[in-house]
Amino acid sequence: MDQSPEIVSLDPQLLSDVLEDIQRIGKITNTEAKAQQIVDNLQLRIDRISDVSETVTYKPSVFCIEWVDPVMCAGHWIPEMVEIAGGVDCFGDKTKGSFVIDWDDVIKADPDKIILMPCGFGVSRALKDLESLEQREGWSSLKAVTTQQVYVVDAGSFTSRSGPRLVTGLEMLAEIIHPELNVDLIPADSVLRLFS
Repeated sequence: MDQSPEIVSLDPQLLSDVLEDIQRIGKITNTEAKAQQIVDNLQLRIDRISDVSETVTYKPSVFCIEWVDPVMCAGHWIPEMVEIAGGVDCFGDKTKGSFVIDWDDVIKADPDKIILMPCGFGVSRALKDLESLEQREGWSSLKAVTTQQVYVVDAGSFTSRSGPRLVTGLEMLAEIIHPELNVDLIPADSVLRLFS
């Protein structure tokens, strides 16, 4: 019997797309019940963050940097994750992928928080790109820098790749954006706050 492989193309844009992809894979692999269990658990965690962040009255502006040369804002699911976590994404758009940002626009936006999440990099590798940002005119006077609200995250594990760990990435963003809510769900060694 010929068993040709089935090619399944996954191209999620939002967290809900990621959950639907898990269900699709479950159906294709005859593991629908397990897939549904995973999706239900992930949805509960997303709802928990959404419920907690709805209690905040202040939503800080957040600039998620996906690349430093050229400077690119994070796209795809990241703007949605920032929104669910109780922040306002300075540049990202839920309907688009990542795109290049003019540095003057960053200076004008003067974000409350900056999160460095270079695509596919862990914290130690991402730190190597920080020097490129520090050399840019106006970096040291940005609000996020002067108030010590610059973070580096393990993007390779929690923000760059579509899959269940994006929900952990959402929980991390919630803790970064609103530490006063004491979500306390950041895995060890996955986030570094600069200057602390």
